[in-house]
Amino acid sequence: MTGANGSTTVANPLLPGTGRNESLRRAFDLLELLARHPQGASIAELCGASDLPRSTVSRLLASLFDAGAVSRPGNHRKWVLGPTIMRLTNAVAPLAGLQERSREVLERITAEIGETSMLAVPTGPATARVIDEVRGRKLVGVFDPWAGETISSSASGFVRLLLAELPEAESDKIISRMDLVHHTSGTTADRALLSQVIADIRKRGYVVVVDELEEGLAGLGYPVRNEGQLVAMLAIYLPTARFTPELQAKSLAVLERGARELTD
Repeated sequence: MTGANGSTTVANPLLPGTGRNESLRRAFDLLELLARHPQGASIAELCGASDLPRSTVSRLLASLFDAGAVSRPGNHRKWVLGPTIMRLTNAVAPLAGLQERSREVLERITAEIGETSMLAVPTGPATARVIDEVRGRKLVGVFDPWAGETISSSASGFVRLLLAELPEAESDKIISRMDLVHHTSGTTADRALLSQVIADIRKRGYVVVVDELEEGLAGLGYPVRNEGQLVAMLAIYLPTARFTPELQAKSLAVLERGARELTD
């Protein structure tokens, strides 16, 4: 897959300078604490575990309660995760263990195509994290590991697949805010041209990137869908010299089959 491991960040790079809501972060910290206490936790226990004052914990719990994210059953003094969290958990349940299931699929893809394969998941509207990778065995290849990297470059096939999932007006808005870097002389760094590239991907259903992130590097990416929604992306990447039309056609078929296997 063509991508850049040049952007491992905590804050969304599409929103530079945008203020962050500290209360929201603290609320998620409390939810994580409650997830570790399925039998419930009192306000005193949450204060001790979070190092937050009682007034802050009480205020956050009240807001989370109004949203259905926490509850306090009956006269119980302990707080537990609420129905909203349960509903969201059920929504992603089909993807549980995706990384574990992907290993066998990636190994088969690499064995069949002979090139490095990887799986990435969305972390934002135009950012993705590579969660697994199986290296090709050829002596001439690309040897930088990608697993664990968060990718945000517009030259990345993963990012382009994500943009293609959005309505045109929304993807164009994101493109207008992106920092379009000329990684190579072939990088699409013009906003209008990039919007057209995204439109083509939207029609085609997969992405091909050649010599845009790095000279001599090519890749092909394919979406993994669960009930129509993109939940992950499979890809191969390899030296451009080996990316023949024949290999591209074969890789597309193999990736498409792998995507179905991951969600069966």
